[in-house]
Amino acid sequence: MLTSSELHNLLFYNPKTGQFVWRSSPTNSIPAGRVAGTGTLNGYVSISIDKKMYLAHRLAWLYVHGDWPQGNLDHRDRNKKNNRIANLRIATRSQNGVNVIKRVSKSGFKGVSYIKGSRKWMARVRQHYKNIYLGLFETPEAAHQAYLQKAREIHGEFQP
Repeated sequence: MLTSSELHNLLFYNPKTGQFVWRSSPTNSIPAGRVAGTGTLNGYVSISIDKKMYLAHRLAWLYVHGDWPQGNLDHRDRNKKNNRIANLRIATRSQNGVNVIKRVSKSGFKGVSYIKGSRKWMARVRQHYKNIYLGLFETPEAAHQAYLQKAREIHGEFQP
C-alpha cells in the first residue's frame, strides 16, 4: 500500500486548492508540474499511481495526516471534486449518506410528501437506513420544519 512518504515524493498537494501536481513525470505523456487526476463516472477525482487508482480525497488525507483515513471521508460541501483538506472529514457510512445533495420530493421540500387521502403533508427523516415518521401537517412548510428540526437533532453536523 502507498505510504505517505512515497506520496510526498511523487506528488505535491495544495491544501488550499485541493489539487495534486506531479513532482516528476510519471509517464512520457505526463510532464512534471501537471495537475494530477481525472474525473470518475461517479464524480470523484482519481489519480493513477503505479497502475493503481486512488481517490484524490483519500490521498489528500494521507498527505496531510500521514495515514490512511479509517472508514469513509465526507466532503462537507457535498462537492466530490473539492478535495481541500478543510472540506474533508471522517464519517461513518450513515453520516456520509446523510450529507448528500438534497433529494427533493414533488412537494419541493426534502423529507415531505403529500398524502392524498388525508389531504395533509407527511414529514419523515431517515436514521440508520430506517424512516422515522414525524407526523402529518397542514402545509408542506410546517412538515419541512418538523423534518429540519429532527434532522438537526439526530444528524448533528452531518445534517442535510
